[in-house]
Formats: sequence, structure tokens, C-alpha cells
Amino acid sequence: MHSKDSPNPSDRRTRAYRSGGRPDFLERARRNVPVQVVFPHPLSWWRTRRPEQFKEVDIYIARFVLSKSAIIGEAHWHLGAAGNPAIAINVARRANKRRGASLVALDVAMTAVLCIALEGNIEAKLFIAAILHQRSEVDQISGELSDRWLDFTPPWA
Repeated sequence: MHSKDSPNPSDRRTRAYRSGGRPDFLERARRNVPVQVVFPHPLSWWRTRRPEQFKEVDIYIARFVLSKSAIIGEAHWHLGAAGNPAIAINVARRANKRRGASLVALDVAMTAVLCIALEGNIEAKLFIAAILHQRSEVDQISGELSDRWLDFTPPWA
């Protein structure tokens, strides 16, 4: 018995495949479970995520990405990427001042500052807040993020 109202799910699947149609499982899943997966690249986290959304493991993820990167013209970049606050902030300051520089160079430099801020460094938090405040003229979300960094204290630091 292969009627349209058959209680056996395998009968319905077999009928769908025989008729040439393929059930759209992804569409059914989207209707059943409203899930939004947002996974921006770690180099954009500093300008897209609120500080309270970070976890301690994010520092290790970002540092891993930084270990595979470089900034041309910055001989001591590796020290900033490894956690030296003065070098990281100065590299980011220079990257921010360069006219015509790509956002990628700024993202790489600011990710190093982000890691240091997430480790509890006050100067790094203030620097992120200042750069985000500058960006608020171009990107509206940056203004809100800037204010959040001023009050943020990492629970693991």
C-alpha cells in the first residue's frame, strides 16, 4: 500500500525519489529550526563583536591567525602579534594613519591589540575604543562598540 497518506515515512521518500523530485532537506530544516550562524573572520572581530561576546579561547584563535600573518614594513610585527602592548599599539597606530592603506593591514594590527585588550591591558582597551570612535563616522556600529570597550573588564583577566 503506497497511498499518499501512508504512515510509513520510507514510502513517502521512495515516492519522492521515484517521481524525480528531491525533497529539500535544507529548506525543511530552516523552517523547523530558526538558527543564524554568524562566524566572521577573526581579523574582523575587533570591529564587529561586542567585548562581552568574547571568550578566553578567542585570544588563542586570533593569535593563531596572527601567527600566519605579517605587515609589510613592520620589522617587529611578530613581537606585537605575540603580545607586546607597546609594539602592537604603535603598529596599529601607523596602520590607521596610512592613507590609502587597505583595511586588511588595519585589521591585522588591531587584532593584535584586541588580544592584548582581552588579556586586560587598559591601554589596549582605550586604543580600541579610540579607533572605533574614529570609525563611527563611517560605520554606525563602531560608536556603540567604542563605548562598550570603555566599561569592559574581561572576567578571565
